[in-house]
Amino acid sequence: MSARVLLVSTNRERAPFPVVPNGMACVASALADAGHDVRVADLMFARDPIAAAARAAREQRPDVIGVSVRNIDNSDTIALRHYTPDAAATLAALRRAAPDAKVVAGGAAFGVAPKGLFDALGVDYAVAGDGERATVRLVDDLAAGRDPGEIAGLVRLRDGEVVFTPPGEDADLDALPQPRLHHWFDLARYERIGATVPIQTKRGCVYKCVYCTYRNVEGWGYRLRDPALVADEIAELHAHGVNHFDFVDSTFNSPPPHARDVCEAIARRTPRVTLETTNFTPAAAFPDLLALMKRAGFTALGITAESASDAVLVKMQKGFTADTVRVAAERIERAGIRSLWIFLVGGPGETAETLEETLRFAAERLRRGDAVYTTVGLRVYPGTTLHSIAVSEGSLAASDTLLDPTFYFSPELSLDDAVVRLRRFAADHPRFMFSADSRSMILPWLTRAASVLRLPRPHWRYMGLFQRITRMHLPRAARAHAG
Repeated sequence: MSARVLLVSTNRERAPFPVVPNGMACVASALADAGHDVRVADLMFARDPIAAAARAAREQRPDVIGVSVRNIDNSDTIALRHYTPDAAATLAALRRAAPDAKVVAGGAAFGVAPKGLFDALGVDYAVAGDGERATVRLVDDLAAGRDPGEIAGLVRLRDGEVVFTPPGEDADLDALPQPRLHHWFDLARYERIGATVPIQTKRGCVYKCVYCTYRNVEGWGYRLRDPALVADEIAELHAHGVNHFDFVDSTFNSPPPHARDVCEAIARRTPRVTLETTNFTPAAAFPDLLALMKRAGFTALGITAESASDAVLVKMQKGFTADTVRVAAERIERAGIRSLWIFLVGGPGETAETLEETLRFAAERLRRGDAVYTTVGLRVYPGTTLHSIAVSEGSLAASDTLLDPTFYFSPELSLDDAVVRLRRFAADHPRFMFSADSRSMILPWLTRAASVLRLPRPHWRYMGLFQRITRMHLPRAARAHAG
């Protein structure tokens, strides 16, 4: 039997840039291929998201409502935004609009805290991990009137207790339907507000970064897609008017042989596209790979170095050294690819001295024309090594569910002193940005203007100009806003 399924994307965050809901597209395509009647409600552009969600539910009268929760919060200790209350309000509106529908939740956030979010949101079922097969099995059972069986990744209430079946991992990603992003979402509209179109070449991760949730969400180890199918997906989207793509793997350039094959396949299939990724590790910045990336269309890399100090890199278990970071910077520059360096300040082992090491490296890269993006404090998520570190240091109780945003900051460094130092550094370097700065009232309009004017990407290459305009107009804008 088929079911009417309404999938609702609740993510409305546009900082540091908006994100096209790739995971929901994967699930929508899987459900549609299984014969279900699927509609997607994307709340990114809704003036009143709760009213828009309720209207979609009343119009379709769904048997099943699937709600995607991408993040619990924005992981920003300075400009914190907590998304769970908004998701709960949307769910309540959907319940009122379609009281007979079963409500299922999913998204990356459920891979991080499946039981806690299930309790907090009060849904009928939730899916953690890979969503395609698990969601199809669940909806098939619900449509047939069957009690769902043991489905990998399913969270449910049984005899008054929240039960979570560990997620399965689809080893053969190539057997899954293509996401068909252009079918489910208005990609041109996303691009007009500064988004890039996501492409995934693999799932999983082999690195052990203490703060990261990738292994919880996608599993340990790599599950690789056929490079030819990746190139086919890009070619199909290119035929529908998409020219710029962002690889959203945990680390695009690892394992290097697969990344090489992907680049060669794209260069053969669609040689006139622009590519970037914000997930590039210095640990695998090989010259031949960088040359292939350049030939395939890569113009920019976001490099998740997190620090340029050995003391911090060791404690964060990044798997490379500060010297590796410096060598990667030289190789990427020689390859003619622009770099955005991403740093996390305040991790385990951070001191005033290690911060200065990172800032010296940042200053050198800024002089060379790169840009730098920095966050302060590390969000602690359940099941991560950082969670264990925080508990062992006494800054966090072992029983804390961590649904309320909780941050780690090195006890060897004053948070206030670090922020003052970073603000002073930012004043001298316009292409140096705090995560909090990306939430200014001016910056989103500048990013949108760059998209409308079709300025060459990446738009962070104009960060210096954007920052100067923002700082020039912010006091006036703030006064107008206050009035």
